Amino acid sequence: MRSLSAIFLIALLVSGCEEKEKPLVEPPSVTVVKVAKGDVASSMEIIGQTKAYDEVDLVARVQGFLTKIAFTEGSAVSKGQLLFQIEPDQYQAEVEAAEASLMNAKAVFDNAEINFNRQKKLFDSKVVSEKNYDDANATYTEAKANVMAAQASLSNAKLNLSYTTINSPFDGRIGFFTYSEGNLVGSASKRLANVVKLDPVRVQFNINEVDLLGRRLEKSASDPAEKSDYTVLIRFQNGKIYDQEGKLSFIDNKVNSSTGTILVEALFPNPNSLLIPGMYVKVIIKDKEQKPALLIPQTAIQENQSGEFVLVVNPDGKVAQRVIRTGIKTGPSIEVVEGLKEGELVLVEGLQKVRLGAAVKTTLDDTYTFNSPDSGTQK
Repeated sequence: MRSLSAIFLIALLVSGCEEKEKPLVEPPSVTVVKVAKGDVASSMEIIGQTKAYDEVDLVARVQGFLTKIAFTEGSAVSKGQLLFQIEPDQYQAEVEAAEASLMNAKAVFDNAEINFNRQKKLFDSKVVSEKNYDDANATYTEAKANVMAAQASLSNAKLNLSYTTINSPFDGRIGFFTYSEGNLVGSASKRLANVVKLDPVRVQFNINEVDLLGRRLEKSASDPAEKSDYTVLIRFQNGKIYDQEGKLSFIDNKVNSSTGTILVEALFPNPNSLLIPGMYVKVIIKDKEQKPALLIPQTAIQENQSGEFVLVVNPDGKVAQRVIRTGIKTGPSIEVVEGLKEGELVLVEGLQKVRLGAAVKTTLDDTYTFNSPDSGTQK
């Protein structure tokens, strides 16, 4: 009996030792997302800059003192609105003098015409000599030329008088004025002010020739009235999307040989003047047609010398690596062209805690949204 008790005790001790040598280890917890189907549209983002649709520097074309500045700096102005008044007295006097000269020239012309007609009748009747007729004809022609010269002088005087008022050439916004009232200005002076047209607004950007050939943007830009295959949007520096859609309007006629890019322009409505010339924005050109694709979160992608890859959890609960090929980005997601199937589990959190071939405990994130209202970017 003692020997049996001793054997039983030894067996218990051995069993206890084995349990201590093989403790149970919990597999690491990770978060996964299912590869899902979604719709994507190819798009790209390029840095662009806003330009005024029309812009003009207002200058003085005649010399005189500024007697009136009829606008508030930075305000909206209307086509034809008076902006500057240059002292008109001198030019009004020149108009009146030119009118007097014209009247005098016409009086001389009328008398010369009467005398010419008289001499012509007498010459035809062989009453006066040919010299008398020629003298009358020369005087008449000279008087007629003097009338024409006087009319030209009057037109020029009226034109100079019109230059004493400077009006807005179009609806737009005016900037600072350079000279205050009372300053002497003339054709050699700096610009008086600058007016820009703000609706619509041009947005200019450069794209490389590969994208130009791949997207055939020139078709949309060559005929703006034709229905475009692209949606053109802009994103402000604060990340917000402008609420007006643009239209491709111009593509330059040659590629810049230094940069391999070509200048493209889009027109955007600007009814509330949110777009100001000189702003830097991101131009988004997006295909209107969407296509079905497999999507995963961009955060799941890792990269090594072989290229892009993701970690997946196989049906047996173990981690494996998949080399993938990606396509179009759309919001926080990206298209998987090759390497994954719909429904497979891709690791998005806890990647640093796992190793290939090891079992993991998964938590499915079914709240992840694959499609974003924002346009994405073509890779």
